[in-house]
Amino acid sequence: MKTKSIIGLFSCLLLIISCQKKNNTIEYKSQVIILLQSIDKSSSKEAGKESILDTLSQFVLTHDNDSINRNLIFKVANKYYHYNKLDKYLKLTNKVLDLSIQKKDSVNIAKSLYYIGNYYADKSQFESAFQYYNKSEKIYKTLNDTLMLGTMSLLKGGMLFETGNFSESETETIKALRLLLIAKNKDMIFNCYNLIAISLKELNNYKKSLDYFDLALQQLDKLEKENYPKKTIVQYRINCYNNIGRVYEKTKNYTEAARFYGIGLQTKDIKKNYPRSYATLLDNLACSKMKSGNYLGVEKMILKSLKIRDSLGIESGVATSKIDLGEYYILTKDTVKGFTYLKEGYLLSKKLKSSFHTMEALKLLMEHDSKNKTYYTNQYLKISDSVQQVERATRNKFARIAYETDQVEEKNVMLSKKNTNIIIGSGIIVFLLGGFLIIYRLKSRNKELLFIKDQQDANEKIYQLMLHQQAETEQARDEERNRIAMELHDGIVNSIFTTRFNLMQLESGAGDKKQQLVEELEKAENEIRRVSHDLKQNLLFEDKTVPEILANLVEAQQNEFNTKFDLSVDKYIDWSAISSDAKIHVYRIIQEALQNSNKYSKAARCCVFLLKTGDKTTIRIWDNGIGFNPEKVKQGIGLKNIKERVKSLNGELKINSSPEKGTTIEIIF
Repeated sequence: MKTKSIIGLFSCLLLIISCQKKNNTIEYKSQVIILLQSIDKSSSKEAGKESILDTLSQFVLTHDNDSINRNLIFKVANKYYHYNKLDKYLKLTNKVLDLSIQKKDSVNIAKSLYYIGNYYADKSQFESAFQYYNKSEKIYKTLNDTLMLGTMSLLKGGMLFETGNFSESETETIKALRLLLIAKNKDMIFNCYNLIAISLKELNNYKKSLDYFDLALQQLDKLEKENYPKKTIVQYRINCYNNIGRVYEKTKNYTEAARFYGIGLQTKDIKKNYPRSYATLLDNLACSKMKSGNYLGVEKMILKSLKIRDSLGIESGVATSKIDLGEYYILTKDTVKGFTYLKEGYLLSKKLKSSFHTMEALKLLMEHDSKNKTYYTNQYLKISDSVQQVERATRNKFARIAYETDQVEEKNVMLSKKNTNIIIGSGIIVFLLGGFLIIYRLKSRNKELLFIKDQQDANEKIYQLMLHQQAETEQARDEERNRIAMELHDGIVNSIFTTRFNLMQLESGAGDKKQQLVEELEKAENEIRRVSHDLKQNLLFEDKTVPEILANLVEAQQNEFNTKFDLSVDKYIDWSAISSDAKIHVYRIIQEALQNSNKYSKAARCCVFLLKTGDKTTIRIWDNGIGFNPEKVKQGIGLKNIKERVKSLNGELKINSSPEKGTTIEIIF
């Protein structure tokens, strides 16, 4: 009854305002704004406030389609958004878009598109959000609105980040930063610094990421001096400290990571006012300690974080905590508990369709649960393939959205120009047709001749460049041949000649001299091996990265059993820290293992994994073929070569196989 009486009173007020509007538009506007403000102060329940908004929405839509009333409709829509009534927010925004189009009101058309983009962003429909932000940006560009142009670029950068397009997100956000620095919007400038920093973190550019986080914190100091809402600034600071900790964690500087998580946790009343952030920082601090080998208090912190996240209904956070707990128990040798929490985290991540958390759980399970390794390996590959396909599709979709928007704009401009030219030209075309045709033909012929000449000049330049490139290539080859010839002649040939001559002159019974000459021959042999080794390294890794070479190797595999070969290379492996000799050994080990699988396994699938596990790198070659008994099968040259190469890597070799159950070869170095 109380709600109904409030709505009745509200309706009476609207009637009074409607009467006032006939005499005073300004008074009408101020009264509507007062009513909107009174909704927030009202003690009625949320359902009552929604009913009042519905009534006010219908009221403003019945009035004149002028700029004042359209702005009032936006304010009502904003109230719907504030109370999370997103469907009604979208409906009202679409109506004000139609009204703005009727009046050719470019400012409010752009604003409507921006509002609709916000709706799809909140619904996590990032492609649609990006499309509407892009359309809005095009209109703001014609209006030369620097602030809104910067805002649209920032929002587009956010959508690109959410869909994993980190490089494109960085580019778009830097574009936004340039515009917002001109507009001097300190709040948006902070958001730009923050988004660039987290994009750089995902791109593994950690130094630059920390630089931008430092700029973000400096920007917060400026906002604080200008009396920006304190609660918002505190939340921003907590997020910055957490993200900085994540950067240091990725660089394995766990001490510094823990320090920044600790700074965030020292925020006054963080547990009471910012429980979500408190749980995140607590979990991250525990993980940093665990990864540094310090398990003191880790279990208690993760369990506390899990309890808070569960009470707040943050399912993604619950999945993270369970996976972290599983890893902790495995590291502390309580594998039963470890597997239980990992499986719970895996199932919850799968339910939430969180590929990142699902793959993290599977990675730990397939490393430690040997009994179900094949199942988890298949699941990991399946999700990994799916994620790559989605990333490619999303990247192409964003590019297509931007292209199609540009195309529509270009077509509209072209059509407008065409119509104008037709109207103007139709009056004079009869009088000027003859002279125009003659001039046109002469100019066209002249352009054609100039084009032919330019083309000939271009062809000549290209030919000269090709000759120059060919000459440089031939010169490089000659220099390499000469270098090898000098190496062989000056070092090896002379050594062998001298040794041969001394052997000819050697008297029988001169044992010491003979041993000395044998050692000289050994030196020559080592020199030949060094030259050969240098040539082999240059040929194998010339102009290609290790993942590219391995991808080519795996793609080239084929056999009569139609085995499907896959490759998964962990992006966190730092190949620059691995020596050339080690890279050669890695390549040859995988090559030999694939050859054995091709010959003997009769497998339907064979997978190669290169994983970063702590400070070590793991090579795992798995197939689901017929398997063998490692104890009974005679070891051939290939397997011996693998063992020798593993020994050279100072690594550890594990072969797990049995008849009809497939084979797994694992090398950790």
